[in-house]
Amino acid sequence: MRKWWAIGIVITVFSIAALAFFLFPRTAADSVTMDEAAQSIEQLYGGAIEKATETEGFYQIEFKREDGTYLATINRADGQVESLELLEKTGPAKVLSEEQASEAARAAEPGEIKETQYIESDNLYEVEIHSETERKILFISAETGEVMDVQTEALETSAEPEPDSAPAQQEPKRIISQDAAIAIAKETLDGTVDEVEFVQTTDGGYYLVEMDDDASDREVTIQIHAIRGETMTVEWDD
Repeated sequence: MRKWWAIGIVITVFSIAALAFFLFPRTAADSVTMDEAAQSIEQLYGGAIEKATETEGFYQIEFKREDGTYLATINRADGQVESLELLEKTGPAKVLSEEQASEAARAAEPGEIKETQYIESDNLYEVEIHSETERKILFISAETGEVMDVQTEALETSAEPEPDSAPAQQEPKRIISQDAAIAIAKETLDGTVDEVEFVQTTDGGYYLVEMDDDASDREVTIQIHAIRGETMTVEWDD
């Protein structure tokens, strides 16, 4: 009788194992589990995992760092990071008041302050100052009061244009300097900058910052808008 009980238990165990195999198969393509992919993202970029989902051939790992929320796409076959997208950027809270930003601009450049406005996306103040011959735009850090960039252009003269002459089209101004674009790119990804290229467009242009990712040893190109200073795209080279 005990023999038949033992045989019954063995048959039950094998039946459960077979059922589990058919209900939850692990295909050959899934050499990396979702937990392993999430752990890899934490090791590469830090932060906290917010959400993880899976699609055909890929894992979508959403994680949050101090500088923003990101979405990483992981290849389920080899665990490689296929893309990294900035979903939401977060920055330091505003510290300086508008009056303090104006005082910092006045101390850096002489002239009459015409306008001061706050750019929330970059935590900067944009201060416009006029002298007798020039118009200057100063970008003041709302956190430290440091002058981050200065743009200068000559004031228009009062001379009237010749009849039937078409007004000259001015090139859109670049609010973000090349150094500022590099700094923004490094906030998105820690790496070594290889090359920076500016591309002019009708809405102000953008910078392409090519970097070597120190964590994954892969090349990545980060697109930074030259007016808004936001990260537009992050493209990884194969």
